[in-house]
Parts: sequence; structure tokens; C-alpha cells
Amino acid sequence: MFNSLCAMYIATNMTNRYPHTDEIKTLLKGKADFVQRDGLNYLIPNWQRFADEYADTEDLIYEWLNDLDTRKIIDEIIEILPDSEKKQIEFELKPIDEKVIEKTFEINECVWGSAIENENKYDRNKNWYCYRMNQRIFESEVGQYTKRK
Repeated sequence: MFNSLCAMYIATNMTNRYPHTDEIKTLLKGKADFVQRDGLNYLIPNWQRFADEYADTEDLIYEWLNDLDTRKIIDEIIEILPDSEKKQIEFELKPIDEKVIEKTFEINECVWGSAIENENKYDRNKNWYCYRMNQRIFESEVGQYTKRK
């Protein structure tokens, strides 16, 4: 519930800092209304919020997966951006991603499971966030995942 309220607040208090072209809007068709409406202007602050507040404290796998979807959609948008915009956004994401990496650990399995991993062609290097979790999620999903050594 809190995450939903926070998302609504963030989405209604957005600035248009990031590009939101027709091509991005087309890519976002079928996503949540606020994601379609605000694109990266919602997604990047939401990923920052996750890094700051939930990467090390979240204990519900459902919420964890929702936040990973945020990062996945950011990656999808980055792929269609011109190089100059792509580099700027990747530069801004770097400290956010580093914070998530610092607060989590790598697991052997994709958090989505092997069927979805294969279907979406997730890659441990490109989609690194799909192969990480915090201790609370790990403990709440006993036996589902193993820590990578």
C-alpha cells in the first residue's frame, strides 16, 4: 500500500527532466498508466527510491519483483535512445545501481525463475538486478535461491 501511495505521489510531482518521446510512449504501451504518462521521469526517481529505502529492507518478493521491473523498463527505454541521451542516463544511473549492488548480494538463480529468464533472454551481466537480492528476501524465500560465491 505504501509503495502504491508513494508511486502516486512521485508521479503527480514529476518534472520532465528526461526524454519522453512518441517512441518511448509506444514502447510503454500496456504498462501502468503513470509509467506510460511519465516514462523515465517516473522510473528513474522510483529506482532511486528503491535504492535509498528498500534495496536492503524489502521483505516481500512481489514488491521486489515490481521494483526490478522498474529497472528492466529503464533498460528497455535506454536501448532506443540516441547515444548522447543514453550515455547521460547511464551516467545518472551508475550511483543508483551501485547503491543497489552495495545493499544486495548475487544469487545463482534469476529471481524470476528459469522459464521467465529464458523467455526474456535475461543475461547476468546486462540484467544484473535479476540476479541479486537482499537478505530479507532470501530468508523469506527459503530454499528458492542460493547465494553465488
